[in-house]
Amino acid sequence: MKTSEWLLIGIVAFVLIDFAVGMFINYLNEQSKNQPLSSEAADIYDEAEYKKSMAYGTTKYRFEMLTTLISTVVILAAIMLGWFAWLDGQLRDRFSNNLLITMLFIGILVLVSSIANLPASFYSTFTIEEKFGFNKSTKKLFFQDAVKQLLISLAVGLPLLYAVAWIYQELQSQFWLIAWLLFAAFSLFMFVFGTRIFLPMFNKLKPLPDGELRSAVEDYCHTQGFPLSKLYEMDASKRSTKLNAFFSGMGKVKIIGLYDTLIEKLTIEETVAVLAHEVGHYKRKHVYTMFAFSNIQMLIIFSLMGWLLGNPNLSKALGSDTPSFHLSMLAFFLLFTPVSTLLGLINNSFSRRNEYQADQYSIDTYPNAREYMHSALKKLSVESLSNLNPHPIYVAVHYSHPPILDRLANLKKV
Repeated sequence: MKTSEWLLIGIVAFVLIDFAVGMFINYLNEQSKNQPLSSEAADIYDEAEYKKSMAYGTTKYRFEMLTTLISTVVILAAIMLGWFAWLDGQLRDRFSNNLLITMLFIGILVLVSSIANLPASFYSTFTIEEKFGFNKSTKKLFFQDAVKQLLISLAVGLPLLYAVAWIYQELQSQFWLIAWLLFAAFSLFMFVFGTRIFLPMFNKLKPLPDGELRSAVEDYCHTQGFPLSKLYEMDASKRSTKLNAFFSGMGKVKIIGLYDTLIEKLTIEETVAVLAHEVGHYKRKHVYTMFAFSNIQMLIIFSLMGWLLGNPNLSKALGSDTPSFHLSMLAFFLLFTPVSTLLGLINNSFSRRNEYQADQYSIDTYPNAREYMHSALKKLSVESLSNLNPHPIYVAVHYSHPPILDRLANLKKV
């Protein structure tokens, strides 16, 4: 059997294994939510809210199982029927520039994928989220968001892809290092300025008005020596009722954003305690360590790409006798699934640890934060109908934050 045929078998096997394992983990999680709850959960939901959260979880589970099945069938069909090789051939019949062919190939895949995902996203927003009282978006806003996301993906992603493909074509022996340095520089730029550039395209960010909340936030930041560049209120309520806050930036460019839904639902003390948690991420250097870890992951990826992309059997595995950067890259990422899963597990583990440390920082630096964080987390859970009893394996694979009951229990110990 030829090497390309073995690679094809490996690609199909990884797709099927990823599908089967994902389905099994989702099944475990669905069963886990029916297990008896700890005493910590007693006062989070009333009976009606608890039943609603269970129904929400089951509805999302069934929908995810269906969409995952469909997407897996489509991917397998594209591989086995040679759709990727067919598209590559069509482009080669019309164009001779390899870089242009790569740009068009990836651009078409992104466009087709975005359009194909629209029905599922539409159903999720206007049927599931609507049914359970979360959706506030309009159909006009939904499609505006979809178009903006697609245009941004193409406008940012294609030039970056062109640069990577050019580096591979012209500097193959140094490809892995130079491409990684390019991505590291780009990720640094996005880390510092991404929120300021792209978030206003979707949401209005207005300075938090003068008043008791702003004074409380500024007083806290002053006591912590946290030089707050901008403090914004974001109009998240035009899309959803769910609550959140975020911190972004690095160095002197630091932004804290509070969802208007969070400001509405939490008390001033609870809001400051949540903000203290966000400040804790900065003070504990989580911002820098996670940035460094993400770039280490990218270094691993580019190192493997530099080692493997030159093998013509990658393109042949997808049905093309003409080696190409884009087909080899596509085959590489399909084969990369196990490594990607492992890196995701490590990343989530670090992230959950960081959340506990940020909770600790909030308690250490804001008076009565233990009480305020406790009540705030319960409200956040209720407002998002969180699963109170997720399966540990599901948590390991999918949760970047600890489950709500684990965080509440930890608040009592720290």
